Amino acid sequence: MDQQQCQSCGIKDSCKEAYKKLGESNVPNVLTKVILAFLLPLILFIFSIVIGEELLIEKLESKKAANIAAFATAIAVVFLYLFTLKLFKFRRRNN
Repeated sequence: MDQQQCQSCGIKDSCKEAYKKLGESNVPNVLTKVILAFLLPLILFIFSIVIGEELLIEKLESKKAANIAAFATAIAVVFLYLFTLKLFKFRRRNN
């Protein structure tokens, strides 16, 4: 926000206090969890489809069959990643 707007605001003191409390917060960073849970599976899915299609297009006779096989492979890769992630989370919680 602009400094002029803050000076003319009626609740500027409570606003400053709220931002001060947020700045002093000791909560853990969730960025790595967001990347591991949402972004990485999406990237793995896309790369698996592209790589799977490139590898399977030569071995299978039709392009449709290669696309379906690449899609199934990508889903399996993402499920394997999510299962591994859940397994590590479970082990960390029990230790």
